Amino acid sequence: MSKFTSDERPRIVPPERKTTRRRNRRTEILEKAGTLFARMGVDAVTTRHIAQDVGISQPSLYAHFTSLQQIKDEVAAQAFALLEEKISAAEDESPEAQLEKAVRGYFEFGFSNPHAYRIAFMLEHPGDERGSEDASMSTFNQTDHPGPRAFGHLVRIVGLNRPDLSTEMILLRSQNLWASLHGLVSLLLARPDFPWSDTQMLVDEHCRLTCRMVFA
Repeated sequence: MSKFTSDERPRIVPPERKTTRRRNRRTEILEKAGTLFARMGVDAVTTRHIAQDVGISQPSLYAHFTSLQQIKDEVAAQAFALLEEKISAAEDESPEAQLEKAVRGYFEFGFSNPHAYRIAFMLEHPGDERGSEDASMSTFNQTDHPGPRAFGHLVRIVGLNRPDLSTEMILLRSQNLWASLHGLVSLLLARPDFPWSDTQMLVDEHCRLTCRMVFA
């Protein structure tokens, strides 16, 4: 006969429920981290801050993420996913319309998500200290990551507009386009105190110039 009454028996949590709870906790940690990055600045946030905001201990946080860098990387991956969505939003339109909307979508993403943009594009991402080839692989060598997928959409759009170019030249022009877009966004984010012209005028002019660059 069991020594437990029906009310005293240990509760067995189904594995799928544990998985759901773990996934929800990871999502909560990333959301809290993103909020803290926005409020305090990326460099000021520690795992202790994040754990306190979530309401868990630091050891509990490390059960979900191995380091603060991993949290930053996952927040960056979420940011890249938003960027991918912006760049690929006009797939059913003409090549010219896709190009203009991709350029404007990039600006919209950067200015609407400044802290996520900084994490994704403006911070160093150190490799694994052990020197493992797999662990130290650059994010942009991981083709299942939304970062290279976002860039892939840009390459596709440039290729649609310039079918006369070789594959190598399409890639080169796409990289220059990306660098040009990043240049304006990062300057406006890093130096907001500079006496810039009207932001919308800057974006409109930059959009015109970068689109012309594709056809040069």
